[in-house]
Amino acid sequence: MPLITLLSDWGTKDHYLAEVKLKLHALLPDWPVLDISHDLDRGDILSAAYMMYNLLPSFPPGSLHLLGVDDIGEGTVSQMVARSGEQYFIGADNGFFHRLRWFLGQAWDEVWEIGIKGETGADGNECLTFPTRDLYPKVASILAGGYRLEQVGMPGELHLEGGVGSLASRRQAVKDRSGTPVGIWLSGAVLYMDRFGNVVSSIRHEDFEECRCQYPYTYMMVNGKKDSKLPGRTYRERAPGLISSLFLKNGFLEVSICDDHAGNLLGLNKNSQINILFGSAG
Repeated sequence: MPLITLLSDWGTKDHYLAEVKLKLHALLPDWPVLDISHDLDRGDILSAAYMMYNLLPSFPPGSLHLLGVDDIGEGTVSQMVARSGEQYFIGADNGFFHRLRWFLGQAWDEVWEIGIKGETGADGNECLTFPTRDLYPKVASILAGGYRLEQVGMPGELHLEGGVGSLASRRQAVKDRSGTPVGIWLSGAVLYMDRFGNVVSSIRHEDFEECRCQYPYTYMMVNGKKDSKLPGRTYRERAPGLISSLFLKNGFLEVSICDDHAGNLLGLNKNSQINILFGSAG
């Protein structure tokens, strides 16, 4: 059976999550609701896209995903529905859709701008402050009823890219004094940090292996600290306190420190870079 999923930065201290769930229960009482996470940092659409990317292969066909990260309604921000295969995503055009598309490595099958109105407030006007409560459940109920996307709006375009260009890993050739190529720097950005302090980079396994086919692996450089061992397979292959790396099931390179918080100890954040040298530094 399809699911309705909720992903937000609301936390659980306030009543916001309960309001949305009560609205969904009123409109779609037979649909199960899955809470993905509500503890994201405020407006952290990159982490939201990464979480959704990891879970997407496991969702039942026809699932509806309500995106409550940075979901404030504004006149300058369009509310959208995007379809990938048999999955439907309802959210604001705030950069999330571009980032999830980057993770997926493919274009959206359909993108529609929501044209229907949400609920009204005490003043009789449409409520714009909380679309995940006042608009998205209404859209979800229309789609859950078997209606096509034409019933909720019109074909649209995504505008806010959300810095997608800075996510991809980059390669830089290394040459000696004579101009002869002697190595490659493969660089990636930090995509996500989990509660254990493990840090996921934008370096994919296929990029790593392509570079290693040209030059032998030399070392990984993380905020001035080197690790000369190849990525391992488990978190405990290195002694506690030592930096290590491994490739996750999703193909991205993760940096960790056994029994400690790699993000804090290495001083990493979303703007940090992870660099790998293959061959010589010149």
